[in-house]
Amino acid sequence: MDASVSSELQPAARPGTARRLATTAVLLGLVVSAFEATVVTSAMPTLTRELGGQHLYSWVFSSYLFASTIGVLLFGKLADHLGRKPVFSAGMGLFLLGSVLCGVAHSVPALIAFRVVQGLGAGALQPTTMTISADLYTLRERAAVQGLFTGAWGAANVIGPLIGGWLVMHASWRWAFLVNVPVGLLALVMLHASYRDPARSSARVDVWGPALTGASLGLLLFALERGGASSLRFSFALVACVGLVAVVRQQRSSPSPLMPLPLLRDRTVLCGVLGGLLAGGLLYTTIALVPLWMTEHGDHSPLMSGLALVPLLGGWAFGSTFGVRVFLRGGLRASAGGGFAISLLGACLLALGVSLDWGTAAVFVSLGLMGLGLGPAASTSLIGPQTRAPWHHRGMVTSSIYATRMLGGSFTLAALELVPGGFPVRFALIAALAGIAALGLALFAPGRVVTEAEASP
Repeated sequence: MDASVSSELQPAARPGTARRLATTAVLLGLVVSAFEATVVTSAMPTLTRELGGQHLYSWVFSSYLFASTIGVLLFGKLADHLGRKPVFSAGMGLFLLGSVLCGVAHSVPALIAFRVVQGLGAGALQPTTMTISADLYTLRERAAVQGLFTGAWGAANVIGPLIGGWLVMHASWRWAFLVNVPVGLLALVMLHASYRDPARSSARVDVWGPALTGASLGLLLFALERGGASSLRFSFALVACVGLVAVVRQQRSSPSPLMPLPLLRDRTVLCGVLGGLLAGGLLYTTIALVPLWMTEHGDHSPLMSGLALVPLLGGWAFGSTFGVRVFLRGGLRASAGGGFAISLLGACLLALGVSLDWGTAAVFVSLGLMGLGLGPAASTSLIGPQTRAPWHHRGMVTSSIYATRMLGGSFTLAALELVPGGFPVRFALIAALAGIAALGLALFAPGRVVTEAEASP
């Protein structure tokens, strides 16, 4: 693969007021999606109990993550062909529609269905915001502006659980969904006023690849559903495997694959995909299980359950701020491999704290360590492949990494639901996953990145 990276700033918005306004718009889009993931988490134990669907708890998360994965796969490709602005607008529209529907839901099955709508919108928003930021800034500039993005993302994540817990205690869990609407509308207005799409490809968009991939992975996810008939689950798994084989064959002949094979032959891109998958598995399972453990084990309030996520998400934001600098000096081996090693330490302490009942303070410290490691691991697993892809594949690469991150979360959470033994065993398995991530990236990730200046002729 050609390692060169475009060193020219794309004409999405010239430096100055327009670029600052466009940056603010995508920041708000990023904040809305990040805020949703955490403000709802602290409200989830209460709302599933009020709606009488505690047995479907994991599916409220898994449906959202899975729909986001499909949205990422589809809309990430459309962003390269139709333009970033229309895809951002469509994604925000779906996301806000889903948020309103979730806010008025009267049963957990209905909530799960509306979370699918919301997740499809989030799947369009998340990679598109990062792709737009990559259009606005060069790699060297992104190393500096990364602190702004991770700071905004971190602030939304830190404040989200607290606001979610407060809303549950003093208003209604429904507002955990409805608060997204005004912020999302403001982001739409600002982006349309400032951002101009660069020239884009006129090639045909392949929708069969994302559709076939989504159907196959959906069947595989249903096969992990606890409580169903064994024969039916086996049938789902068998059909899913056949579908995934068909996906591989279809992608080889597709004129517009989900990710071109030359990109997957690049170690940085391949390890970025692996890092995204494992980081998503660690992040989303921890975010889902910690509030539930807090409410069931210690009878904590929703506010306290939300507060427990602050060290994890705050550590993620802080770790991301220096992750890019570590990546520029030592490649993915240092940034992602080292980050996963730190998260392994935190995950082991969390598993021991839950098993031996060390108390809330020990759990908070262990979650902070996990976040401190996951921040650089996840952020550079995305930025690394972006540096190796040409501009016309940048949206495709960004969407693929985001898809693997959410796919890792949905499948890991569904798989943990099948494991007997309660919370101690589940947190121990999360620690084992962190160990696999640390070892894998330390052994296989490249130790050096080709920067724009070095790649320029």
